[in-house]
Amino acid sequence: MRKALLAALGVALAGGIAGDAAGLGPVALGFHLIPAIERSDGHRVWDLSLSLGVTVILDAADSLEFTAIIDSAPTALGTTVTYHRSVTDVVSLGVGATALWPITSEAVVQTPLFESFARASAHGNVVPSLSLEAAASLPFLTVAKAGERWSIIPLAELPSLALGGDIRLAARGSLMAKLTLQPVITDTTMLNEPFGRVTDDLLILPMFSAFTRYVP
Repeated sequence: MRKALLAALGVALAGGIAGDAAGLGPVALGFHLIPAIERSDGHRVWDLSLSLGVTVILDAADSLEFTAIIDSAPTALGTTVTYHRSVTDVVSLGVGATALWPITSEAVVQTPLFESFARASAHGNVVPSLSLEAAASLPFLTVAKAGERWSIIPLAELPSLALGGDIRLAARGSLMAKLTLQPVITDTTMLNEPFGRVTDDLLILPMFSAFTRYVP
């Protein structure tokens, strides 16, 4: 557990150091609600995850976002680095990588798996104090260690869609709400009342997120 926590803190520290070297952008504290796929004892559990993100402004069009996230169980600890490029005032493209450390019920941190993804978003102001964003994220490579060997895991996730709104409350502070929909290919006939079932082979899992953001 200590190594994974140090790695997550290292990502946040790297973001802070890079921010000193370049320009520090928004700092975001996030809360994320995710439903369990199956019911347990007639009830469905919702997981609450916590994230901390730091954005570093490289220049007028380029930025790096460093994020660490852990769930309430905890069952996993993740760190993500995302590069964003503003193509126009409205459209942004990006690529990123995530390291995810699974945590067992005995609080043992396992070998991480690594995921990479591409991202595209469109955003704009509705009114001066409210901006909206729609984004799609496409996973394209996941690598994990099985035994003594590293191997590529076949993709089970389709591109995700996120819709969000940011409300500016002060000159340097805002609140953001976001809904993320993640399609997953799996055999739903083997699951107990699966949440988000669309077909026998497809689930769409939601994640509800709220962020407090501070812009230095």
